[in-house]
Amino acid sequence: MKTIIIGGSATGMGVAAKLKRLDPKNEIIVIQDKEYVSLGACGIPYFVGDNFSNPETLIARTVEKFEETGVKVIKNTKVDNVNFKNKEVFFNNESLKYDKLVIAVGSKPIIPSTKNVNANNIFTVNSKEDGIIIKNKITKESKVLIIGSGLIGLEMVENIYNSKHSKITIIEKADKILKNIFDEEFSDLVENKIHDKNITLIKNDEVIEFLVDNKNNVTHAKTRNGETIECDSVILSIGVLPNTQLFKKTNLEMELNGAIKINQYCETNIADVFAGGDCCSSLSFLYKNTKTFYLATIAHKQAKIIADNINQSKSNQFMGGLGTTIIRFFDLELARSGENRTFMENQKIKTREILIKDKDHTNYVSNQKDLWLKIIVDNNTNEIINVQLAGKNKSVLRIYGLVSLIWSRVKVDHSLEQIDLPYSPPFSRTTDIIHIALSKLCKER
Repeated sequence: MKTIIIGGSATGMGVAAKLKRLDPKNEIIVIQDKEYVSLGACGIPYFVGDNFSNPETLIARTVEKFEETGVKVIKNTKVDNVNFKNKEVFFNNESLKYDKLVIAVGSKPIIPSTKNVNANNIFTVNSKEDGIIIKNKITKESKVLIIGSGLIGLEMVENIYNSKHSKITIIEKADKILKNIFDEEFSDLVENKIHDKNITLIKNDEVIEFLVDNKNNVTHAKTRNGETIECDSVILSIGVLPNTQLFKKTNLEMELNGAIKINQYCETNIADVFAGGDCCSSLSFLYKNTKTFYLATIAHKQAKIIADNINQSKSNQFMGGLGTTIIRFFDLELARSGENRTFMENQKIKTREILIKDKDHTNYVSNQKDLWLKIIVDNNTNEIINVQLAGKNKSVLRIYGLVSLIWSRVKVDHSLEQIDLPYSPPFSRTTDIIHIALSKLCKER
């Protein structure tokens, strides 16, 4: 059986590796538009921040290692077209027939139509090359403008600040940072940290024009509200979209944002064609609504599911995602899981919630810090549908236990209130913040 995989990132190479493990006789061909495969793109901010010096560390597994197992990788090549009817992929004036096709093209950075956005010193955070260029460009004297305050944007802020000590300005179009990821109480904590570091934060505004010199380098950014920001490096971190423009004129079913529609088996609407990762819309675990999860964890899971189902039809299925996320921003740590506020409001889900501020461990052990926890419960099902945490000292790793409560759909009642959590003075208190929150939610029932 011949399987062609378009895209050599987490999903694509995960499928290739597992298919070979399941049956070494499988013929697998990966078509990749770069020199390398298996890029750990989440590590780019930390490479820029000098957490490690060799950019090859970002590569989880080399092309040569895959080829040693019998996986053929066609590098530096873009697919021009796919004929789904004839099961044929076209590239470089060549074509290949397939038995099974996997689309794993990932996502691409959103590039706004701002005037002069193609200037030399405007960067995205998407490839190994991006990381190398940014790291070499930014110095202690740099004036860096970061557009967007999502997860990657904030990771870039932290790493550039810590390693380069550059002057940093963040501009965010929304009224708060981490919009649709965390509620206001948690966004406020991050904004306070930004101000503590003397980093400029501009909200409710956007760049409408980049001013460039005669070498096409940005010198200033003009905003809709009349600000003029001096800058010599600009990092676009507005977000990403599925990288699926190749398929827009085919009969492959896609969402309005370009995400490929797949079922629980990661099958598309076309026979023998699978898709997974950032280029797809997937099921949300709790309400089975569809959304695009731009998360490496989802990509890896779907790779295993695709390989299983190619090897044996409908033998494995994707159960859905929760959008579980964790981030460090200087010494502040945040984690969240479950449906977001916008979805709850749009679906008119009746909820009750509790926000608790407590301490992460006992007062007689040094370095005790504040810990915040929010739990949101669906009143109809009496199940937890959202949790958010903020703290320090890795105290937000409580998210692992809270995700398990969401995943198992346990009812919030007096039995759950007695959940047997661990206690030790350096880690927690005898009545943990989770116990406090559950107790109050039971009383509000």
